[in-house]
Amino acid sequence: MRNLLLLTLVLMASCAPSTNSTQFGKTTFAELAIFKGEPLRVEAIPVEGGKILIYENNEKIQTQNDIVTNSFRDPKNDEINLIYWKHAFKDCEFIISQISEKTEGHELAEMMMKCDAQGIGVIYTDGSEIVSRILEYEKK
Repeated sequence: MRNLLLLTLVLMASCAPSTNSTQFGKTTFAELAIFKGEPLRVEAIPVEGGKILIYENNEKIQTQNDIVTNSFRDPKNDEINLIYWKHAFKDCEFIISQISEKTEGHELAEMMMKCDAQGIGVIYTDGSEIVSRILEYEKK
């Protein structure tokens, strides 16, 4: 009887919705609302059918035509260090690109290091080892 109870609890936990259940390019807004809840607010963006859903902890999820396309979030714990991501991407052909050019003062450009195979990109300031945002998107 004890084993049956344990097995039942394990099965229930495995079937419960997860906050990481988002499949970029497939999950709909309605599915997202089931396991993430309603966003704090929704903002329109200049992309046809596009919206940004804003959740707690500065998490932003982009949808286009009711499909989740990507998300941005703040780094957690060791994710703030660029070296963490260099190790995480060690088996991946990652790409580094400049995503913005600062024209005021002495600010440096923002850079993105991304791994399409993992569907993750990290944004940091050029010359810095500190990650400011993490982008998650559909794996390629």
